[in-house]
Amino acid sequence: MIAEDHIKTLEGRFWRSSFLGQEESLLSPPRAPQGRWHHSGQKALYLSGSPEGCRVALKVYLSPEDPPRGIYPIDVQVPRLLDLRDPDTRHAMGITLADMHVFWADLHVGGKPVPTWEISDRLRDAGASGLLTPSRSRPDLTHLTLLRWNDGSGALAKRAGEPLAWEAG
Repeated sequence: MIAEDHIKTLEGRFWRSSFLGQEESLLSPPRAPQGRWHHSGQKALYLSGSPEGCRVALKVYLSPEDPPRGIYPIDVQVPRLLDLRDPDTRHAMGITLADMHVFWADLHVGGKPVPTWEISDRLRDAGASGLLTPSRSRPDLTHLTLLRWNDGSGALAKRAGEPLAWEAG
């Protein structure tokens, strides 16, 4: 259960990287069936609080053969958000930074429970639209994961302009 005093609203600009020429899928969930905060056919939209956050988040996934990328501005409105950067919110939810920063794919491949999936399942069941988290490798950066958007829930995401060039960081 989520204490209502930990539910926030958020409105602002976030960023998402995508291959140039694939803008039509910019607001679509990832193609991978699992990710840090989704599994089993669930939706998730992974965004960062800054262009640098996109670069950091994708560093492990980059390949020299990748087509050119851009970093797109996305404006969001999130009515039911949990800010898991906040220690008090994490404590109230029984969540630790270690739970959020696990290498989920290694656990999944090893047949072990994935704490981030357990957390996102709890948030989805409680009607949360999204969560803010600190970057695992750069805690000064913020990531936003939308669990629902553009579906009548009140959470909205829309492209807000032309992409910035991808510059290796």
